[in-house]
Amino acid sequence: MASIEQRGPNTWRVGVRTSVADGRKWIRRTLSFPAHMPLTAQRARAELAAAQLQLEVAEGRAVQQRSLTVRDFAEIWMTEHVNPTCSATTAKTYRFFLDSRILPALGDIPLQKLTPMQLTHFVNEIREDAARTTALEPEQRKRKSDRDREAAAPRKLSDRTVRHYYDCINYMLNKAVQWQYLTANPLDRVDRPKVKKKQVKFLDDRQAVQLLRCLSREESLPFRCAVLLALLCGLRLGEVGALELSDVDWEECTIDIHRALKYTPDKGNYVGDPKSDAGRRTVDLPAGMMALLEETRKYHEEAAAFLGDRWRGCGRIICAWDGTPVHHDTPSKWFRKFADANGFTGVRFHDLRHTHATLLFASNIDAVAVASRLGHEDASTTLRVYAHAIRRRDLESAAAMQRLLDAAALPDTDTPEP
Repeated sequence: MASIEQRGPNTWRVGVRTSVADGRKWIRRTLSFPAHMPLTAQRARAELAAAQLQLEVAEGRAVQQRSLTVRDFAEIWMTEHVNPTCSATTAKTYRFFLDSRILPALGDIPLQKLTPMQLTHFVNEIREDAARTTALEPEQRKRKSDRDREAAAPRKLSDRTVRHYYDCINYMLNKAVQWQYLTANPLDRVDRPKVKKKQVKFLDDRQAVQLLRCLSREESLPFRCAVLLALLCGLRLGEVGALELSDVDWEECTIDIHRALKYTPDKGNYVGDPKSDAGRRTVDLPAGMMALLEETRKYHEEAAAFLGDRWRGCGRIICAWDGTPVHHDTPSKWFRKFADANGFTGVRFHDLRHTHATLLFASNIDAVAVASRLGHEDASTTLRVYAHAIRRRDLESAAAMQRLLDAAALPDTDTPEP
């Protein structure tokens, strides 16, 4: 029979004594409730926790969980859930969050003794922590110009990164509740860090035209394809990198998006699924894009015939001169040099995708069509990210209403004068 005792104004302790075979030891858990919770409600929750504990002891699970630390459960979570069900990129990210800050700070705490106050303290601590960088120290760099350049000053973790740490812990502890290692998630009583909405960077109509004019035929064919696939079709970097000529429907002028090029230090470059199920889509191509893809196809045929055994092509649209697939980040690095050289400092490759969506909204394309083209799960995501474009259309709506008022202020020429 489980014991229940009130230890303080809002604190209770439940306990169950194990069998003779297990040494007749007590297994106890302390419960804390909000001050505003009525005593009867506290008692009911304590009785429920006691019954749960009694079940765990009977099944032998409570004995195993008594000394389980956050570090122990993190390994169970990674092995049994993250690695089998998440992508390699996501698993790498969770592994980094755990090893870099979560486990050094919380790893040795018994899982069942983890408190909201400890978690609150952790979140507040990492707010002031310096962001970590993979950049080499000046003396380790190969080029003299890079060695002469001073290392960037350390900066604090961004609010968004702090929230990512919070979400990682929350995801893990929710799974602990689901698997009945915990009766409740202590992070439920810790406020989720707030993040200021980051303004999307994009090119306006004039800047987009200027960029296309700078994209002369002197640039490599794969680079021109990469830029236009992002700017004219709204593709992500990984989607661009994984495209093959076989994905193009030459008669319907469409391209099938069903893969994405990804990278992790352990696996290197690999082809996986798109970011979401909605990422699998068919995108209609403008005539200019089709002409560039046709030029790419002819180049592959001619290069393969000329190079013979030295041709390494596998049909990948974005590739090296001999057809070798390029690294996941290579188109982004190509664009960084191009942008800086042509007056587009600070514009990233991904901003071409933002520009694509913004120009579509400016052309009065509805949100559902834009979401489908971008591969978003639903139009609400598109509207949230590109609210600035909706604002621009709203200003046009106000101007249309003003034209109505102006027309009403004019004299009625159809009414005869007395």
